[in-house]
This record gives sequence, C-alpha cells and structure tokens, in this order.
Amino acid sequence: MRLNKSTSAMLLAGLVLSFSTSAATLTMNDDANTITGLDASQMLSKDNGSSWVAYSDASQNSFPGKVSVIVATKDDTAIKAIDYDPTLNYATAGTVVRYNGSYWSNKWYASAGEIPGSNEVWQNLGTISVKTLATFNFTPWTGQKATDFQNSEKSKVANQRKVIGYFPEWGVYDAHNNFTADKVNFSQLTHLNYGFGIVSSNGEIRIQDANAALAMGTLPNLGKMAAANGVVYMISFGGWNNSQEGVFEAATATDAGINTLADNMINFMQKYNFGGVDVDWEYPDSDAEKTQFTKLIQTLRSKLDTLGKSQDKYYQLSAAVTTNHNNIQYINPSVTAGLLDSVNVMAYDIHGAFDPITGHNAPLFANGKDSDPLLNVASTMKEYNQTWGVAKNKLMMGVPFYGRGWGSVEPKELVKGLPGLFAAGSATVHGAWDDSDQFTGTNPYYLLKQKLASGEYTRYWDNESKVPYLYNAKTKEFLTYDDATSVQTKVDYILEQGFGGAIIWDISGDTPEHELGAVVAQLKPEEGGDGGDDEGGGDGDSTVSELKLSYLSLNFDASNTGTMNSNWGIRFNLDENDFRANSYDVRVNGNTVAQITAGKINKGKYASSNGVTTVTTDVVDLKTNDIITIVKKAGSTENVQASLTATRTLLQIGLLTQEEPLRDFNVISGEISLTIKALVPCNYHFYINDKYVAGLNQPTPYVSQSTKDNVNIYGIGQTSAFITLKQRAVAGDDVKVYDVSNGGKTLVGQITVPQGVYPQYL
Repeated sequence: MRLNKSTSAMLLAGLVLSFSTSAATLTMNDDANTITGLDASQMLSKDNGSSWVAYSDASQNSFPGKVSVIVATKDDTAIKAIDYDPTLNYATAGTVVRYNGSYWSNKWYASAGEIPGSNEVWQNLGTISVKTLATFNFTPWTGQKATDFQNSEKSKVANQRKVIGYFPEWGVYDAHNNFTADKVNFSQLTHLNYGFGIVSSNGEIRIQDANAALAMGTLPNLGKMAAANGVVYMISFGGWNNSQEGVFEAATATDAGINTLADNMINFMQKYNFGGVDVDWEYPDSDAEKTQFTKLIQTLRSKLDTLGKSQDKYYQLSAAVTTNHNNIQYINPSVTAGLLDSVNVMAYDIHGAFDPITGHNAPLFANGKDSDPLLNVASTMKEYNQTWGVAKNKLMMGVPFYGRGWGSVEPKELVKGLPGLFAAGSATVHGAWDDSDQFTGTNPYYLLKQKLASGEYTRYWDNESKVPYLYNAKTKEFLTYDDATSVQTKVDYILEQGFGGAIIWDISGDTPEHELGAVVAQLKPEEGGDGGDDEGGGDGDSTVSELKLSYLSLNFDASNTGTMNSNWGIRFNLDENDFRANSYDVRVNGNTVAQITAGKINKGKYASSNGVTTVTTDVVDLKTNDIITIVKKAGSTENVQASLTATRTLLQIGLLTQEEPLRDFNVISGEISLTIKALVPCNYHFYINDKYVAGLNQPTPYVSQSTKDNVNIYGIGQTSAFITLKQRAVAGDDVKVYDVSNGGKTLVGQITVPQGVYPQYL
C-alpha cells in the first residue's frame, strides 16, 4: 500500500530501503517508483531472474505498481539468455538458453524436444552464477492518487499525436524481405502494434506462429527495443485472417464469453509485457454484433483501468475500424470512441481485385468517376467526426505501405490522361504478399518502387484523388498504391484537419531506408510536447465553421537562409447571433492573437450575410505545426470550438536562393497581383506552372503606372511595386519569379496560389 503524506512523515524509515555495494548504495523510493544508485555496471530483472536487461540510463529507472526488482552485477550471458522451452524450435545458431542451472548455446538448428545436454546440438556454456546486489519490492498507489494518475495519463494519451506502426508477425519471412525486429525504425513511431494475437471462438488467445514470435525472439525483442526508445508496445487481437465470420461473434455471444475473452486478452497482454490492447475485429456488421462489440470495449476498458490502478500504469485501448461508411454504425462510435484512446481507421483496401473494375486502394478524395463518392479516406474521416461525434484527436488515419493490382486492364481513358483507371480488370496478378493461391496483386511499396524503376511501368497521378498508380501497357497490369508524394499529401491533410495521427499497415512494406516512414514521422510530436491540439474536434456544440488561413503574405527571410516565412490572416465563420452575443479568443499555440466581444473584434474585420458572420484577423505570423484554436469564453469557462494545424502545405512554404532581392511576394487575387518590396533594379520574369507569362525590365522608382510586357505596374516606390499580370491564375497554380539580369536565371520567389484567399478573389 501507499502511505499518505502525514504517515510518510512519521514512518519515513518504512519507505526507504538501502543496500551497500562495492559500487554505490542502492536505495528504493517506493513513492517515486525509483531506485537511486543504479549505474551501467548493473542489470535488472522484474521476473525473478527469468530475464535480465542491462541498466543504461534513467529511462529504465521506473518501477510502477506491485513489482519485485532484482539488481545484480552486469552479466552479458545472463542478459542474452532466455529460458529454454521444449516446445519450440531454435532455428538460429548461437541462441543462448537457461536450462537445469546452466547456460547452453545451440551449434545448429535445434528441434523442439532436443533438450540441452541430450545430444551434441547444445553446447554447455557454464553454470549460471548471478551476483545479486539487492532486491526491492514496490507497491502501487491507492485511493485518489491512483485515480488522479489514471485520469492524468488518459488525458496525455488523448492529446498525443500518434504514429502507430503495425508489425506483422509473419514479416520475418522472405515475402516481407525478412523484416526482423532489428529493422524497425523506432524513431519514426510513437506506438508499435504487434499483429496478431489469435482469438478462438471459445475466447482463448494464442500465438499464431511460435517460431516467428518466440523462437526467433521477435515478440520479446520488439518489446525491449520499444521500451528503450520510448515507444508504446501494444498487442493487436484479430486481423483479417483471424476475423473470419463466426470467431469474434462466437467469443462474444454471451456476457460470460465477453468477460472470458477480455480476461484472456489482458492476461496475454501482461504475459508478454505489452502496454495496451488493440481490437481488430473485421468487421461487426449487424445490430447484434454492434451490441457485442460495444460490450467488449466497455469490459476491456473497465478491466484495464482496474489493472492500471493496481500497477501505477495506464493501459491504452484502441480499435481498428472500418472505412466503409455503410458499416460505421456497427462499431457504435458514439459510445465506444469515448472509451478508446485511439480510433484506428483502416483507410485502405477501399478498392482491389475483389472489384470488377480498377480503382484506388486508398484514395484521399473521391474522383468524379467514383461510383460511391463517399468511399474515400477524407469522407470517412469526416463521417466519424461530424456524423458520429468522434473527437478528431482520437481519429488515426490509415496509411498503406503496400498496393493492390488487377490484370487484363485495357488502356481506356475513362478519365483523360489516366489510362486503365475505372476500366474492367481481373484478379490475375499474383503479388509478393499473396498466398500461393491468391491473385490480389498485393505488393509492398519497396517492390512497387522497383517496378517503376525497371522502366516497364508508367506512374500516373490522379489529381482528384491525390494518389498514384502504375500501369504496364505491355502486360496490362494496373497497380494501385501510395508513394512518398501521396503519403506527404495525407500527412499534410491529417495536420490541416487536426486529426490525432496515423496508423501504418504495415511497416515491413517500406524501403530499407524507411522512405515512407520518414514522411509519416512528421506527425510525431516534437521532443517535450504531445503534438496535439488543445482539444480535438471541439466541445461538440461548436458554432464555428470553415476555419482556415485567409490571405497570403510571404516574407523572405533577410538572413539569407533560403526559406520563406509566412504571415497569414485567420478566417472562420460564426453564427451571427453567437458573434454578437458571445466572447471568443483566437489563439496560436495558446497565445491570444485576436478577441471577439459582443460583436466586435479588436484585431481584424468581419462581415455578416444571411445569418453568418465571417471573421478575419489581422496578419498573424505562423510557423509550421502552429496550432490555431477558436475558444469560446463564458466567465471562467472556456471551450475550444475549432482547431487547425498550420502545415507546410497551408503555409505554402517555398525555397529561395541565397540572395533574396525580393522581400515580400504576395498573391492577392486571381489576376495574380503581386506586391513586391525591397525591389532592386534588375530584370524579372514571371512564370505560371513553369510557363513564361510576363517580364519586367529595370523597374524605375516613383512611376505611378505603366505597362511592360503583359505586366501592369502601379505605384513603384523606392523599393516596392504593385504588379498585375494579365494571365489569370487559379488556386493550385505554381507562380515563380526569376531574376534574369546579366543573362542568368535565378529563382527569387515561388508560391502556389492558395485556397481560401478572400472569396471575392479566388
């Protein structure tokens, strides 16, 4: 039990245990869950010596809950060894095991039942001799402190932006390029989900492949590496192959069955030292299963909370859920989302060879030719948030590191410039990730990248859906996938919309250089922060809508760094009555930049029409990943009404040369009006989408108006000019300004015409 403050003051000696060693004095602090005096000459065990870890840094000095910790002198053999299991095959030579008081190492493949010492396969490495320095028994917090800890951790987890990578147990084999535990790039993740724990119809849980999980050391090694890197290690139960009709349904058919399944899931989680449970039931699709799924989530959350209180630990709970808008209702998100720490939207497998026509595996947006305009990633995320009320900070968007394929696809251009898209296809392509009898064309990203590099395939980009595909005109293969460009677009979308992060299926599909993982890792919170918004989707009764950045004013950095800094206004709509009756703060990273009080704004402007008031702030200096929030205030009560993350895409951050003759470069309207300050006497060429449209030669100060080479020039001052090109541009066009003096061509300004500039302009 824990001691309260007054008791601990009287019985301090009961809280502290000390042991003298040759290196230092080891002291236990039960209230802080720490041991002082630990150093790199020692190792630790929390399972009575069945396994040992070398002590290396303070991140390991935390022992919450009820746990017995043995501290011993560091022994590399003890750290390397595992307990011998006669039911396992030991395929890797040099595996060190403990058996009958000795260490043993296999010289070659050791079959199950070949007991150390029974034949020549095992070499005796000597008697086990561990020098124990101290043993400490920690106890958990109790009462309000235990409750407060759970609530605090729950809040931190909810507000953490997450990158959740799924590790497939079978990834260690050839089809996945032998993606073993050591190939995981933990620096790109916040969570690692192990797939999968297998659910039986009677509620029992088992490992699917003991060789991959245990004999090869994958399951425990991932746990150790995750802990060392500060990554949450979770066990995912189910998966597609384990969710065949009848398994989850039978296991949860009765309340007693649900209780048994939940207990077995949690026991498995504890046995292998996972930090939480992920339920991957694919998919509840009836009212009865909706009830069963809901009860399972409720039961798990209750049991995990009880367990967490007894261990000074918060156990996370998530669920992998459908992208099909027709079936969202059956996971009962209005009830279950509040119990889950993460709602992992499997935003892939939207189209595949199970369809008679081609399509995209994971389209971000709908294409005009889509038969179902709601069957895409953005629509699904919007449905979860706006229809079912799931807070944005709990929604994780799926990002696939693989693709699917069709054969017999004719190069018809049902969409101009995109041969084969939405054309008839057949399930005749055998992918690297297909079983021997499958023809789904499922391939990892690294292999699809190789196919493109071979020159046999052509990459096409669907600018509506914002995803690519490969087409082989000779073999008539159509391969849908995501690459670095589309993944970047999805990452930007997650940040723009304020979603909670991403899930990756699966991390073994990336290149050895972790190319796609590096893109998704932009979502990870920076060191020391949670990366989340003040509040996910708002308080549920928000009258704020259309929160976006408004006018663009890009400032060239005078420090010759070659980057553009951005100044923006913030624009949003309010119900006119609310605007006139209530008070609101506009905040950036928690700092107020504008205030609305009873129909007035102190730093900005507003316009009302048809019962809606559009508010636009004065220019605000924003940087990448700044969090914009609109906060409604009533006395001491504050509620976040809307939030937006300033991404690189929204800020239109471009690149400049080292010398920057243009200080400001603004796109003001569709007529491409440019305000140029710090103008110097040189020649400028203007390009739209890399096509020359106008030139400006040797601007002269103090000219009030002139026209030169398709450029209207107004009010040139000593260092500035207001310029209008005759070429009209639209949102998304790329505008560049080059200095072409002295026969050269130097890029001095670049911007993409943004969405959301004042509506009277774009």
